[in-house]
Amino acid sequence: MPKRVTRFGPNASSSAASLRVRRLQVGFLLLLAITAVQVVWWLVDQAQIAGRIADDRVARLEVDRDAAGAALRAGQPLDELRAFYPDLLIDAEGARLRPESLQAIEIERRSHLSQYRWEGAFFLVVLGGGILVLWRVLRREADLLNRQQNFLAAVSHELRSPLASLRLTTETLLLRDLAATDRRGLLERNLEDLRRLERLVGNLLETTRLEERRAAPRRAPVDLSEAVTLAFAELGHRARGAEGIDIDVRVEPGLGLQADPVGLGTVLRNLIGNALESAQTAGSRVEVSARRLDSAVELQVLDDGVGFEPSEGRRLFEKFYRPGSELRRSKQGSGLGLYLVRGFVALEGGAVEASSEGPGRGAVFRVTWPAAEPAVEPAS
Repeated sequence: MPKRVTRFGPNASSSAASLRVRRLQVGFLLLLAITAVQVVWWLVDQAQIAGRIADDRVARLEVDRDAAGAALRAGQPLDELRAFYPDLLIDAEGARLRPESLQAIEIERRSHLSQYRWEGAFFLVVLGGGILVLWRVLRREADLLNRQQNFLAAVSHELRSPLASLRLTTETLLLRDLAATDRRGLLERNLEDLRRLERLVGNLLETTRLEERRAAPRRAPVDLSEAVTLAFAELGHRARGAEGIDIDVRVEPGLGLQADPVGLGTVLRNLIGNALESAQTAGSRVEVSARRLDSAVELQVLDDGVGFEPSEGRRLFEKFYRPGSELRRSKQGSGLGLYLVRGFVALEGGAVEASSEGPGRGAVFRVTWPAAEPAVEPAS
């Protein structure tokens, strides 16, 4: 007898959420279809009612015509008959229906039909618009849930890996009497793992500050060349251990911009770290360059690594978004780095964009900040 396997985890939760959203979407479509049928039936019914009302009015006019004809043959004066039956044409030859009266009845019937059509169409548009909004909200909710599940899986990996490494190296230091060089190497690895944990916790805290709009920038003139050098230093082992990767930094000294040094550091660390992570193969290239554009400074971080689909350029900056599934991912990250990049750049009044020619063809990230205002010489 085959065993029944029950799976738990991000994929199971995401599948259940997607199934629930699909069911709700089908339900809304059925509701829209049923309502549309009801509106059409209501329009047909109102058209029939308007037609019966018009036919009844014409029938009453015909009854009045016959009564007026009988009264005329009985010798009743024309003036009295005309005053009593204003919707009829009465003369010595007999009584007839006025064309104007018949036309007025038809105009009123068409007016009612037009009113019903507009009301029905408006109701359908409002209902369809409401269902469309709910549909999009449900899809976004399912997408956000999927990204949150990916984020939990990514954070679990980001926490487990450095913690396991810290435990292993610490146990090695305790159980063995190592040479000074080996001991130093293990301590440096511990330090890098601690920095990795610190970056993760820092990203979480910075995300909270951005969400609560408490990350008010403190702008000041900053030397971009010095900031890039500091970012490489803070990346530590990730930058020094990029063996076989051609790292080209082309930022001229003294290139100033107006930015918050803390936010700028977060942006640079995430962009450069992302490029190094994407290009972790021998012979790959990472290029960091900057130039002045009128009243702005543009930074470009280029790599020839994993790349991404061109259509995903905007989504990369969404919270928790990472292409693919976390369970099949070999690259580290939490899905918050580029979200923080966009958030801090927006606070500075700048802009950021990402482009790629496709998977395996590298990526380019461009950021622009307001340039630092030149110092004003004091008047002599």
